[in-house]
Amino acid sequence: MQVLCNALILEGRELEVSRGTLVLREGRIERIFRGFPPKKGSCIDLKHGLVLPPFVNSHTHVGDSPLREEYLGKTQEEVVGPRGVKFRIEELPRRKVSEAIRETLARMLEAGTLAHCDFREGGVAGVKRLRRLSTPPLRSVILGRPDGSPQEVLKCSDGLGFPSLEAMEKFRGLIPPEGKFLSVHVSETREAEEGSVREFGRGEVQRALELNPSFLVHGTWASEEDYKLLARSRVPIVFCPRSNHLLGCGSPPISRALDLGVRFFLGTDNVMVTEPDMFSELSFAWALVRKENSRAGEEEARRLLAAATVEPASFFRLSWGSLEEGAEATFMVLSDVFWDARRAVATVVNRASRGDFRCLYAKGRRIIRRL
Repeated sequence: MQVLCNALILEGRELEVSRGTLVLREGRIERIFRGFPPKKGSCIDLKHGLVLPPFVNSHTHVGDSPLREEYLGKTQEEVVGPRGVKFRIEELPRRKVSEAIRETLARMLEAGTLAHCDFREGGVAGVKRLRRLSTPPLRSVILGRPDGSPQEVLKCSDGLGFPSLEAMEKFRGLIPPEGKFLSVHVSETREAEEGSVREFGRGEVQRALELNPSFLVHGTWASEEDYKLLARSRVPIVFCPRSNHLLGCGSPPISRALDLGVRFFLGTDNVMVTEPDMFSELSFAWALVRKENSRAGEEEARRLLAAATVEPASFFRLSWGSLEEGAEATFMVLSDVFWDARRAVATVVNRASRGDFRCLYAKGRRIIRRL
């Protein structure tokens, strides 16, 4: 048994703030209570550290890790389009690519990200390579890209991730096995959205929903009506605000999603473009929300933090999630710098950085510690 005391804890699906103590036993949270244990000397003093669920990065492309900053001076199409610079990865030595991906995965862990969902190019071979490089406790949800039979990719992956609707429509009618995910990029650029409306009379989100995806990615230029459709369908969308800006695509309408009750998560997209750092993604997303709605406060901040933690953990069926009695004892601890219990969630979203990360627990065992 372990007793962790003197902590600020973000409890449950609603990330409610409490001051108190966690009792861990056999990899699970046995008890959460206010105040100190009867014998203070018997506990591990977290010294006012903030305890919260680990991050889930809901959209990555770790395969282009060796190409950091190669996006400079180029348009989105020139970077990630069908003939984009990202495909230079195929010309690099396999060892160099593997080392860069391994470093990226390690850096994610060291900044509190315990799971990510990766769109993985390269068919079966690409999926298997990332599976080899990704080792516990990190959980890689790998969505492969078919370069032949989708069934072969589905056998070794967690689902399929398509770069465009055109690619996904080639497999219209595909019913994935139970527990597998289907996803696709939609409405990332103005050109793609306007082209869809011009050719098909409707936007990419509406067309994508006709293909029964598990979730969508981007939606930067989707219309208000598209977001109303998303809200009714309960199909989540993953926003990647930093990547959208750095590639000149625009700003994802996060405030609109908040207003309409759309289910959404956050991701960092291509490692070539952005560091897979969820602290940075949260603070940038928060700035966009406040730009659109200067009345946004603790509740909006709470929903942003949930979109980076408990919500995707539940959606991707991870073994951990919200911090509550009986749940798996998997969480991170941030240092005591400026926590105010009344505004702890907004402070995390607005100010916390990887420098505030203190340690990570997985199933009750401390696996990463930063002094």
